Amino acid sequence: MYIFEHAEDRNNLEKLTLAVLSHLPTAVLYVHDLSGECGTSPSDQFVIYKEIRERFSNHLWLDVVSKCDLLSDSPVFFITEDSNADDIELAKYRRMGPDGALRASVKTELGIDELKSRVHELLVTQLARIKNSNSNEDSLEVPR
Repeated sequence: MYIFEHAEDRNNLEKLTLAVLSHLPTAVLYVHDLSGECGTSPSDQFVIYKEIRERFSNHLWLDVVSKCDLLSDSPVFFITEDSNADDIELAKYRRMGPDGALRASVKTELGIDELKSRVHELLVTQLARIKNSNSNEDSLEVPR
């Protein structure tokens, strides 16, 4: 099941996430778990990610590959997946996540300081966007 296919199949968290992304000035911190431990296969995560990324492409975005300490050179496949069916983009995603993604591990603390710094930068940039948007809206108001 992918997040945009059937609105009636979405859980409350998915509904809330889509509402927030659709209606509030938000930045996105997207966490990818390619370890196979989250219950969603990397190939399903890839499809969901692409759908959300395309739909909300105007948002500021930070991709994080979590549990990178568990990732080896060989990508994770669920028993229901066919590794031969992967296209080049999916095969690359299974190994590294999306281009430019930060790799982090809470267990080993790898990438955590950079993650904190990048989240701070993301929030500062988003706040500036919001302030700029508000000042532009104020200048468009008709005086009474």
